[in-house]
Amino acid sequence: MQIKKYIAGNYSEALASIKKEMGSDALILTTRSIRDHSKWNGGGASKVEITAAIDPATSAIESGTKVMDPETTLEFSSFNNAEVEPDIKSLMYSLLSQTERAQSLGIKNHQLDLFSQLVKNGLNEKIIAKVFSKIALTGENDNAISLKDKFVKTMNRVIVCKGGVETSNDSPPKKVVLVGPTGSGKTTTIPKIAADLIYRQKKKVALVSLDTFRVGGIEQLQIYGDIMGIAVETAQDRLGLKECMKRHSDKDVVLVDTMGRCHRDHNYSAQLSKVFEGLGEMETHLVLSVVSNEKQFMESYKQFSPLGVNRVLFTKIDEGLNFGSMVNFSLRTRLPLSYLTTGQRVPEDIEVAVRDRVIRLIFN
Repeated sequence: MQIKKYIAGNYSEALASIKKEMGSDALILTTRSIRDHSKWNGGGASKVEITAAIDPATSAIESGTKVMDPETTLEFSSFNNAEVEPDIKSLMYSLLSQTERAQSLGIKNHQLDLFSQLVKNGLNEKIIAKVFSKIALTGENDNAISLKDKFVKTMNRVIVCKGGVETSNDSPPKKVVLVGPTGSGKTTTIPKIAADLIYRQKKKVALVSLDTFRVGGIEQLQIYGDIMGIAVETAQDRLGLKECMKRHSDKDVVLVDTMGRCHRDHNYSAQLSKVFEGLGEMETHLVLSVVSNEKQFMESYKQFSPLGVNRVLFTKIDEGLNFGSMVNFSLRTRLPLSYLTTGQRVPEDIEVAVRDRVIRLIFN
C-alpha cells in the first residue's frame, strides 16, 4: 500500500494531483485545512492537506477497465475476484464519508445526488463511478433528468439478461437444474417455470426432485404436478436420475429440483456433480433470494460454480428493500439474469428478467 500526503490551494487541486499521480482508484484517507503562517495576520484556512493511498498492484490491474460491447458487461477487474481487495484497503475506504468516497472515485458535484440515490438502493459505488466515467457529458450543467437518462442508457448496455428457459428440437429433453442455498425458494420457483413452459410455450415437461430429505418438499411438487397434469418423480442418486431421464425422453424439458445446503458446505457441489455425471449438457440456474446479502450471494456462487452455473435467478422481489445487489452480483460473476419471482402465488408470481425491469428496480 502506497500512502502519500498532498498539499494544495484547494480541494479540487489536491484531488487533481492525486488522480494524476495515483490514478482514479486512489483512496482518500484524511483531509484537513492548514493555515499559511507566513501571512502577517496568521492567515486563514488557505490550504488543504489530503492523505491518499493506493495499492500499486490493484491500480495496474484496473487501469484497463472499460465498457464492453452491447450484450456484455462492464469489465470490473476488481470484481472478478472476490478476494482481490485487501481488508486494510476496504477498511480505510469505509471510514470515509459517502461524499469523500464519491469524490475519490471521480464523481462530480452535479452527479452526487444520483450517486447517493443509487448507493442507497444497493448499487456498488465503483460500478456507479465506472458508468459515470463512460457517460458522454455535455458539461456540468446537465440537469438531473438528463443525467439519469444517460445513466439508464449506459446500464442498458451493461446489464445482461438471457431470458427464461427456451427449448429447441435438438436432442430433447432439455435438462434444467435449479441450485441454491436453503430457503432461496427453489421448490416454489420450479413449478412456476413449469407452468410457463406448459401454458405459454406449449411444451411437455416433467419434474424431478433430488430433495428427498426435506419434509414436505416432494409433496409440494406433487400437488403442483397434479394440478398441471405432469409427472413428478424423485431420484436419490445418479442411477435413479438417469432412469428418470430415460422415462421422460419424450419430454421437451425436465426440470430438476435440488436440496438446499448451507453455503459453507462446499462438498455438496461435488456430490451433485457425481449425480449429474453422464447426463450430458445441463442448464444450471443459481437461485438466490434478494433479501440475502452480497457476501452470501458470493459464497453460494463459490459453492455451486463447479457445476457450471449458467444463469442467476432472483426470488422474493416482493420482500426486497433495494435491488442494486442483483446487478452487482451479475456483473461480478458475469452471470446473466434469467427470472425474477415476485411472490408466493403459483404460477403467477414469476417474470422473465429484462433490462428495463431491472433498471426500474435499481431506482426503486
